[in-house]
Amino acid sequence: MRTPVRAPVLFAASALAASGAALVPLATPALARPRPHAIVVRGPDAVHDQAFRNAKTRVAVVRDRHRTWVSLRVWGMPREAAGRTFGAHVHVNRCGPKPGDAGPHYHNPDAPPGTPMPEMEVWLDVTVRPDGRGHSRASVPWRVAEKAAGSLVVHAKPTDPKTGDAGARLICTTVPF
Repeated sequence: MRTPVRAPVLFAASALAASGAALVPLATPALARPRPHAIVVRGPDAVHDQAFRNAKTRVAVVRDRHRTWVSLRVWGMPREAAGRTFGAHVHVNRCGPKPGDAGPHYHNPDAPPGTPMPEMEVWLDVTVRPDGRGHSRASVPWRVAEKAAGSLVVHAKPTDPKTGDAGARLICTTVPF
């Protein structure tokens, strides 16, 4: 619990200030580490298969200088989805009324030629439980560039590890990467 630790520090700082002593920050800008910022959105913003019209999503993204974490939660998936795995990927554009509006999968622009697909894209295949819910996370050892990606799409099939294909686009959530 932090309160007992902070109370003496605040008391000491108050005593020093009252005595006229100058207060120096505990961390200088050179030593301070910026905290990664979380992006959290709810969706979907587009439904491309009406069987998934009641589905809901929550996408969370955290980036630091060298890594990106993406989390996907789905609920309200149709009964027929229970037990199935759906591909989910980061795409380059925002969602739109047509499935293709989200554009292609986002690729790490710094990946050397010949990099295997799973290492240059963000994949979050999600398996739906009997209650219509599912959760998936992905972490990549590179940063999705700011404003270079725009959505997360849930596809009809599991992701093919060789091609990255996952079938038709079912729902799309716009994410302001």
